[in-house]
Amino acid sequence: MPLEASRHKLFARINQGRKILVSGLLFSILGLGGAALSVLVVPVLGLLPGGREGLRRRAGGLIHRCFRLFVFALEASGILRVEALGLPGPEDLEGTLILSNHPSYLDVVVLIALLPGAVCVVKESIYNSFFFGRVVRAAGYIPIGGSEEVLEAGREALRNGKALIIFPEGTRTQPGKPIKFHRGAAYLAQSCRKILPVVVTCRPDLLSKGDRWYQVPIETCRFRVRAGGFFPFDPSSAINRTPHLAARQLIKALATYYDKEAYVSD
Repeated sequence: MPLEASRHKLFARINQGRKILVSGLLFSILGLGGAALSVLVVPVLGLLPGGREGLRRRAGGLIHRCFRLFVFALEASGILRVEALGLPGPEDLEGTLILSNHPSYLDVVVLIALLPGAVCVVKESIYNSFFFGRVVRAAGYIPIGGSEEVLEAGREALRNGKALIIFPEGTRTQPGKPIKFHRGAAYLAQSCRKILPVVVTCRPDLLSKGDRWYQVPIETCRFRVRAGGFFPFDPSSAINRTPHLAARQLIKALATYYDKEAYVSD
């Protein structure tokens, strides 16, 4: 029995080592692929008809397909298994503000892989990077800069019927700690048609805050993305209130929603 247990532990460690190698390879390919898209593909896309909107649509579709392929490779390698529950189709997401908690580095990759046509708020380091900058700018993604600039760019995207993904915590969720939203999401909500709260859970934790790319669990991560329906919020109800008061009330309502939904049994 001890020999069998030791053998099982050895095989588990070998499998984990394989996953670490695959993880390193896939993230390297992602970075080099992003650079190739930015340097070689985006300039060609810009020559095609359709103007700025045509470029945005083609670049966004390219990112969506690349992320779908990346997620497929992660699933094939046994690193994770994605479960998507209740996500509406693209035709139902026009002008929708998509809010999500942020437990993993891979949240944005998985969400964009699942939601074609959506744009996202990204870190300035990504927006201006050599590897991804040109392609995310072409796709109409929004950099986290000054708060007013982000809000105005987000409002414009929503007014134009885009689905906008944001992580209202502003950083990755600390495992086991309560979710705290910034009010920027609530200010943006006053310009959207609908709000879709999305709950992301990872069991076991995968690339959470403070983790490195090589910290891959032995078990396959169950990566669940769950939408419980559109949030019951009417932007016109905020007309007779100050933006600050309306934002505070909406954040309180969203916090209550996530308290009920984010930690329900998987």
